[in-house]
Amino acid sequence: MTERAETAAVRRPPGRPRSERSHQAIVVATLELLAEEGFQQLTMEQVARRAGVGKATIYRRWPAKADLVKDAIRYFSAELPVPDTGSLAGDWAVLSEAVIAVARNRNAALLMPRLLSEVAQDPEMHAVFSAWLVEPRREVLRTVLRRAMERGELRDDADPELLIDMLVGPIIYRFIITGGDMDAAAEYGPRVLGAVQTAFRPPPPGR
Repeated sequence: MTERAETAAVRRPPGRPRSERSHQAIVVATLELLAEEGFQQLTMEQVARRAGVGKATIYRRWPAKADLVKDAIRYFSAELPVPDTGSLAGDWAVLSEAVIAVARNRNAALLMPRLLSEVAQDPEMHAVFSAWLVEPRREVLRTVLRRAMERGELRDDADPELLIDMLVGPIIYRFIITGGDMDAAAEYGPRVLGAVQTAFRPPPPGR
């Protein structure tokens, strides 16, 4: 190795390449600002300041705000596990922990409630929101609920879509009315599940 190459190697910072670090910093900044300001108020200038990069760095990769937000939402939509603990309560606990972990790791717990208030007016963003955040989570819950029906924990004629709404809706509402208290929403989850299980308990044999 030449003296120049050795010097460059010493000066090169450890860890991920700068471009990758910049990319992640931009995406994380976008998620944080989406949660704080919403899509309509978000600007590329804000993202550049928060991420510590120049606007040109952002525009080279994302020519428009919508493109950046789409990529940020995809980054946020980490794949959730499809638990199979043998009970609905156990599966629900695993899913709840996974959702909370993703929200904490992405620093974007308020992202979904904020986007919910905006995407109804923007068909393109609604499609992205549904495809990357809503539908994957609903599909995991459908699988969990179908298994619960097969085990006899829930009535086999229950509507999975209704069950999902009944399980998730109250928790999102609790999260909003407590001012974004994630712990309060998480603690509410088992109570919601218990109410749904009681309401959709299978009838006794022979009836």
